[in-house]
Amino acid sequence: MRFRAKGRCVSGRRYGCVLTPAAITLLGIASGTASACAMQRGSDGSVLTMSIAAARHISPTRQNVSPANATADWLSGVRKDVAAQNLAGALRIVDARLAAVPDDSDAMGWRARLLAWTGQRKEAETAYRRALQLSPKDSDLLLGLATLLAQDGRNEDALALLDAAAQIPPPRADVLNERGRVLRALGRRDEARGAFLQAEAVEPRNISAGDDEARAGLRSLEGPPRFEIDVGNETDTFNYTGAANAQTIAFVAKPNLRWIFSTEADIYQRFGANAEKVTAAATYRLNPSNSFTAGAGGGNANGIIPRGETYFEYGHGFRISETKPLRGIETTYNQHWLWYSQASVLVFTGTAGADLAHDLRWTVSANGARSRFTGMPVAWKPSGYTRLDFPLPRIPADRLLMNLTFAVGSENFSELDQVGAFASRTYGGGFRVGLSARQYVNVYAARQYRNGGNTEGLYGMGYGLRF
Repeated sequence: MRFRAKGRCVSGRRYGCVLTPAAITLLGIASGTASACAMQRGSDGSVLTMSIAAARHISPTRQNVSPANATADWLSGVRKDVAAQNLAGALRIVDARLAAVPDDSDAMGWRARLLAWTGQRKEAETAYRRALQLSPKDSDLLLGLATLLAQDGRNEDALALLDAAAQIPPPRADVLNERGRVLRALGRRDEARGAFLQAEAVEPRNISAGDDEARAGLRSLEGPPRFEIDVGNETDTFNYTGAANAQTIAFVAKPNLRWIFSTEADIYQRFGANAEKVTAAATYRLNPSNSFTAGAGGGNANGIIPRGETYFEYGHGFRISETKPLRGIETTYNQHWLWYSQASVLVFTGTAGADLAHDLRWTVSANGARSRFTGMPVAWKPSGYTRLDFPLPRIPADRLLMNLTFAVGSENFSELDQVGAFASRTYGGGFRVGLSARQYVNVYAARQYRNGGNTEGLYGMGYGLRF
């Protein structure tokens, strides 16, 4: 059984924005001039954190339909509930305000933000557009709707709103930074650089490095790593025969946001025989949430690995919530054909991975394998696998990420000794150390208990470099 964690996710996963507890607390104390956390994006331009910078410019006295004190009262109640992470309570206050004053664009804008933070994106867009009908020159509302559209990949529409917001004086760094990010996502890198430089010119001189979005945007234009090389070794020990080894080298290329190409070479030393194979795959991202992968391989099987194989995989990501424990789900369906000299195997695999709060990820996979040996009837074998990835307290996940694994059945069909011959239970774990932003090391170990009293130990290590 191979537990190598290659770390090459090819599914199009985008779950949207996440409102962190720290950001909620900050928003809760924000008033007319308080700073709030801004939207961040991953290396591919996808939005990872919803901007709540609009909160710093919200004026409680913009409307003339009610006394200023009444406006301040409902705003303070909303901010208090948001600080307590009671978004449902804040939404009730806003709805009550709108019931009394339907044309209050401040309240409608808050309703849009709260709906977005709770994952009700279509309703949030409707609320933003209604608020903009009431206040078409409100840069907070233009920025909020642009943020929402950019998260859904509607960058052209988002850019039109940001262009309008940028024309409203005085210049705002949050608007210019967001405009730069959208331009970057559209591939208009020179214009994006200009927007980030404009934002840098209006940002406070004493801004901390962590809050300097303009500088971060300019660095992002240097381009994320487009290539990756992974090398690794796995050693398997048995209580009934000698040890086996396998070495791997893999190369991944990401020429653009749509395509991912990969190739891998494996060398096996198993039960006194050597074998080699090469596989290649291509992934196409249909949109930010969907991807399709096809791959094939073959080589010198020597009776211990498949002489040929091919597969396809479809992946889909679901955005769930920005504030709840379950943030998003990624699902994949994989169909894999393997041909041995005297056997053939078809494996159907379904996998679901849940992204949870605090950088937790839980993956569950189940498959059914149809195997047929020469002169033997067709046999079906089920198996399953689960893995929990988790960081340690006070250590960032990109520096150290732990994992625990458990599997039942005949999980690995790429080695002949594991095809249709036994039942097993496998317990394992490992960790991933980020040596730098572009280098990492994976270490793992597992113990497999097979029927008949046989056992196998699996020990592996890999090194990855992105450039």
